[in-house]
Amino acid sequence: QLLEVNKQWDNQFRSMKQLYEKELAEMKTKLDASERRVSELEEERHRQHPEDERLRALGRERPLQETKETKALSEALHQTKEENKLLKQKNASMIRKKEHYECEISRLNKALLDVLKKQHSPVHVTPSEKSDRNSLEDMRTQLEVLRQQVQIYEEDFRKERSDRERLNEEKEALQKINERLQSQLNKLNSQIKDLPVQSERPSYPPPLFLSPCVNYGNCGLVLHYQDPRVHPASRRAHEQQQHS
Repeated sequence: QLLEVNKQWDNQFRSMKQLYEKELAEMKTKLDASERRVSELEEERHRQHPEDERLRALGRERPLQETKETKALSEALHQTKEENKLLKQKNASMIRKKEHYECEISRLNKALLDVLKKQHSPVHVTPSEKSDRNSLEDMRTQLEVLRQQVQIYEEDFRKERSDRERLNEEKEALQKINERLQSQLNKLNSQIKDLPVQSERPSYPPPLFLSPCVNYGNCGLVLHYQDPRVHPASRRAHEQQQHS
């Protein structure tokens, strides 16, 4: 029964190691892609810098929302790197523990096989073997101690499994962070592409047109102005109709 437990334990550790190595590879790929995209976005932002300076000179500078989003994106990326680094450290620690457990399991199996061989071998009572018979109880006691150690290792394994579940939750959180980073990158990229090209042509107020007849200062002096919006030929025809 103890050998079967050890075998199952070993299989579970191997599957757990493969799972974490696969997850780490996927997270590293996503992280590298995010870093490349941020680098490309930074280059795009630097290329847009002269345009921003011109808009600032004209008093039409866009809000600083893009700068804030870039800063938040950099902080989130740094946090993702730290979490990925922590995940790698935890995985390395689990690998070391797994190797230690494998050594302990091998030692326990060897000791257990030795005890079983001695228990099933024919006992010849001779003066030279009396010490072996006397030490048989000691071996059984040692076997019980080994079984207790196995129980301790099983508890450690359950704790490691709990840690693995927690790491899975952290992995899901990292995936959500990557999705949020990708969304922010897409939004920032869209805003950079939609930057309008402002025209430098100055604007003037509309022309002021005076009334054809103005009573200047209410003093009785009437000044007549020709309405520039009326064609001269149309104006002459209108005057002839008035005189006739």
